[in-house]
Parts: sequence; structure tokens; C-alpha cells
Amino acid sequence: MPRALATHGLHFSATEREGVLASLRARKAALRTHACNYWVFEDRALPGVLIEFYEASDVETLERARAATGVDPHGHPILSEVEL
Repeated sequence: MPRALATHGLHFSATEREGVLASLRARKAALRTHACNYWVFEDRALPGVLIEFYEASDVETLERARAATGVDPHGHPILSEVEL
């Protein structure tokens, strides 16, 4: 079964940084309990511009994890791995 991946972009100000990062740490912990990996990357040239990556073993697992943890799926499609 193909792996599943979704992304979401974030932008925040320097004054919001600590609160946003705390929220993202909590999201990571919650997603792990639902068998999902979660990474956040920042553009070094643009502090406060982040991309979240959500990954699971299959689409259904990722859909359930996003629903259970309150992640808004609108505008953030789930991509399926292409077997090469």
C-alpha cells in the first residue's frame, strides 16, 4: 500500500514564534499517537515561513490522524506515493 503525505504552509510573526512552536510540538505528539510522522521545515531566508509535512503508511491512517487531531484538511490534499 502506498505511503501518504500532506503538506501545509504557515506564516507567523517573530512575536508569535514561541506560541506557534509550542502548538506545533503538541501537534507532533498528538500525531505520533495516531501512527503519523510530522516534520516542520523553515525557510532560512524567511524566518516565520514554515512548511509542515504529515506522513503515514497509507491514506486512511493519515485521514484519521488529521481528523482526530483537529488538523484542517481543506486545501491540503493527501498525496500518495508513486511506486517506482
